[in-house]
Amino acid sequence: MKVNAERIARLRKERSWSQDELATASGLNLRTIQRIEKDGAASLQSRKALAAALDVDTRDLDKEEGSMKCSVCGSNEIYEYEKYFQWPGVTGGETLLPGLGSFFALAKVCPSVCLGCGNVRIVASEEAREKLKASKHWRLAAS
Repeated sequence: MKVNAERIARLRKERSWSQDELATASGLNLRTIQRIEKDGAASLQSRKALAAALDVDTRDLDKEEGSMKCSVCGSNEIYEYEKYFQWPGVTGGETLLPGLGSFFALAKVCPSVCLGCGNVRIVASEEAREKLKASKHWRLAAS
């Protein structure tokens, strides 16, 4: 599987980590980190280990910088927050993802905003998305 090698290197450098320190934090071999940052090839197991060590969603490792387009106006000037964070909820005890149990009192999300039209997109973490299928309160939207 291919990952965004530049983004992984940037996330590592933002933490002031060497490749060896990322290897230790992720439980991967130093040579594996070097290969991933060089050619972007990573197994699913390596992607999960890197995502956990860098505190990002595994899908964040696949994104190509600047490849996101606004679904409303088509602009590619999308500003995305740097990482997933805990959503504190809305008003009156509501959560961002109601009906998914107390686990989602603080759902991890990552917002992005279109500079062109102001459209806001909020992406739920992989952990949050896994609960959707089992919930009796959420259904697959009709196409």
